[in-house]
Amino acid sequence: MESHKKKKKQAETAASLLAGIAAAAAFLLLFFAFQWNFFLCAGLSVALFIALALLIRPQKKIGQMEVSAVSGGEELYQKLEEAREDLDNIGRLMEQVEDETVRAQSRHLHETAGSILAYLEKHPNKIKLARRFIDYYQDTASSLLAKYVELEDSGLDTADAAGLKKKTGQALAALNQAFDGQFQRLMSNELMDMDAEIRVLEQTIKMEGPL
Repeated sequence: MESHKKKKKQAETAASLLAGIAAAAAFLLLFFAFQWNFFLCAGLSVALFIALALLIRPQKKIGQMEVSAVSGGEELYQKLEEAREDLDNIGRLMEQVEDETVRAQSRHLHETAGSILAYLEKHPNKIKLARRFIDYYQDTASSLLAKYVELEDSGLDTADAAGLKKKTGQALAALNQAFDGQFQRLMSNELMDMDAEIRVLEQTIKMEGPL
């Protein structure tokens, strides 16, 4: 599973590499083909590299919108970056869980969290409403899974360890309910709109009677 952070780093590296190749080609052309002054060629090449690196570097976006076009966009973007990092951690950790029940619980957490972040990408104005989900619930899920995997890997086979594993499963079940509740709260307006539309449709059909 390739993380969001890794994809972002790869895109930035590719942009820098492309800018570097273009700057190097410009230097060779100016210095050897046109025989311009070395320092002038070097200066122009460096300037070209900087300009191209800024021009073609991946733009910060929330969904399809440029961060600069969103009110408070930079802060919201950073909050989403934190959420994506926790999502990647949950996805990575769930693959390491040995217990099938705990793995299923963590998989559901990952799927719900992914759906929430996809929703927030489309509705940046809802990101502030999701602060508790991002700062507490998702972060707690990531931390709890990391400790659970560490406990499994330790091989510790005591009553206390078994008790902690059982409590972790229960905590993950509670977190799944919290995740679902957070998602429903975020989508409350859409759910009410759908319900209202269905009610209007039912009333219209009832008033017109059978065709």
